[in-house]
Amino acid sequence: MMDTDILDLLDDIGRASVARLNPAVTVPGETAQARREKVLRTIRGTILPRRLEFTAANGDCLAIEVNSSRVTDVFRVQSGIAPDFETETREDLAVKLAQLVTDIACAPAPLELVSLQPDTALEADDVGITYSEIETACENIEVPTEPVISIVADTDPDEIASADEALESEENNTLAQRFYDGSERFAQGRVLAVGADGAALQKAGDCQENGSLHPDSDLLARFARDLAGWNGDSAAVMDHPQLIVMRPSGGKDAGLAILNDGKNLAMAVHEARKLGAVVNLWTNLKRPDG
Repeated sequence: MMDTDILDLLDDIGRASVARLNPAVTVPGETAQARREKVLRTIRGTILPRRLEFTAANGDCLAIEVNSSRVTDVFRVQSGIAPDFETETREDLAVKLAQLVTDIACAPAPLELVSLQPDTALEADDVGITYSEIETACENIEVPTEPVISIVADTDPDEIASADEALESEENNTLAQRFYDGSERFAQGRVLAVGADGAALQKAGDCQENGSLHPDSDLLARFARDLAGWNGDSAAVMDHPQLIVMRPSGGKDAGLAILNDGKNLAMAVHEARKLGAVVNLWTNLKRPDG
């Protein structure tokens, strides 16, 4: 950035600085266009590594890792699958990031921002996508000027309750399977097992019979027994489904994500830095249309 740009940023920080007790700050802007500009300016003004979480009034969230005015990773999106920084081109990433920024700006206001420490240290090759690339891509995405209002017809409360029960039943019966299937894109190895005894139903990747991460039947059975004890201890305060995440202390080795839907277990071994993809998959599965 030019010296004048840095001075402008420092001036903005000085004018906007106020004492507060809540870590969340409101992103100003009466229109989606104004909020998008503020989100872009926040990315531009983030020099040290930070995890920025933008949350709209309806709960939609965009969580990104930013360093030196560059987006280096995406942890959570409103819907769909987060961009893959390892396999996609810079041009595609810039367009997708521009769309994500636009989507969160168009979500219901107020838009709040929380700035957090990154979960892991930034890798040397995480150059990211620059603020300028995202801003340029945003110029090709039109922002609606008027809010979209949905009209919902009156529905019998009994019908709503019945539909919710059917949806919950279907979700609990299939969530582990859908997590197992959805984790294929980021997992090094996957296992789908019966929650009662740990009997393997499906295995894939490095967790297959001859794979380097293949778990034997005794290990799965012991884990199922331990998890049954966890279920008993937490039953009064926590119901299913549950996502359990295990991470290495150094942040460099493989992590383990386990989805317990009360009936089956889906386990995915993944790189520690892929935690954002795990959380994004979980969020999407928990949506009513997931």
